[in-house]
Amino acid sequence: MKLNQLAVNIDKEEILQQLDIEAGNYIFPMLDNGYYYHGDQKLTIFRDETRWAMLLEVLAYNNHEYGIEGITLIANVFGNCLTGWNDNDSFYFFAENCDVETFLFDETNHIPYLNPEARKINVKGTEIPVQLDPAYYAAKGIVPAFEDKITPWELLRALVPDCSHLFWLTRQEISPKIPLDLPVFMTLDDWHHPDLAAEEMPSDTETFRQLAEVIATGDINCYNTQEPDNTHWRNWGQGGAL
Repeated sequence: MKLNQLAVNIDKEEILQQLDIEAGNYIFPMLDNGYYYHGDQKLTIFRDETRWAMLLEVLAYNNHEYGIEGITLIANVFGNCLTGWNDNDSFYFFAENCDVETFLFDETNHIPYLNPEARKINVKGTEIPVQLDPAYYAAKGIVPAFEDKITPWELLRALVPDCSHLFWLTRQEISPKIPLDLPVFMTLDDWHHPDLAAEEMPSDTETFRQLAEVIATGDINCYNTQEPDNTHWRNWGQGGAL
């Protein structure tokens, strides 16, 4: 009886319809957004017997910025109980300089790059060491675009996934948009994300159809997709290209 009641209160098709509408409105995250170099991502589902919410966080570097403020957390919310919306407050800037400017600007190549004197950045009070050694980036699978410079997005990608947890929103930080009493039900670090640039909608993917089923039924075992994870930044090479 309980599952029947849940099916009435939380409808799978309504969930998918909302996600598709927001994708059409350019609110659902596009991991190859032309203005952002993709770094990392996190998906969190909140639910109880009558309410649901989904938080999609994307950590990226804004290609129209040249300083530490370009490191951006974009947090979009969806659900049937939201108390805040997807607006300018969806952008968070948690990284700060330590002692010196983290990035300088190369007038010749028109790119920001890691200051050779920078040794660390600060994220929510935690200091993170930064590296200039090419071997460090090679070990992360990153081939710098410039022989003698590290771009901000290369640095950001080198910091994930080890330091990503410092950027994700706390339960308190997202509470203005998702009620604080709505419990976390499920989290994913990687999943199969729709290719919005190719006009693929969330409902076109088995992954999001199953996530909608999880939300509607409260049964986490409904998520057993065979679709390959594709959220790694290497899969979204057009990100930041504009």
